[in-house]
Amino acid sequence: MMNQLHQQTQYQKGDWVKGKSVHDELIHGYVESVNNYLGTIKVFVLECDNPETVGKVIETFQNRISQLEEPNFEQDESFLLNLIEVSLITKDKQWFMELSAQLKQLRHESEEAVTC
Repeated sequence: MMNQLHQQTQYQKGDWVKGKSVHDELIHGYVESVNNYLGTIKVFVLECDNPETVGKVIETFQNRISQLEEPNFEQDESFLLNLIEVSLITKDKQWFMELSAQLKQLRHESEEAVTC
């Protein structure tokens, strides 16, 4: 019989999640890391009912979190710009490069749509 603490997780780094912290704060963000042994998950918090938690990585239990669908970056330039800012704050060069390429493509497509 497998111990609950050793169950495989459904979460991976970069997944969008929402839920509650161990202090019952409502959080929304993305997965930084997963500890299957302890059943915990570290989340970079983008939104929270406690403003002091926003922009920090917190650890909570996996059963307090649910996965969200990944947002469609191509639909919202301002959201994409916010994510680029987060990638700079977290010093994630690969993510920054991916987001910058998406922004460039989005802007290129909008210029084509405007030019008649």
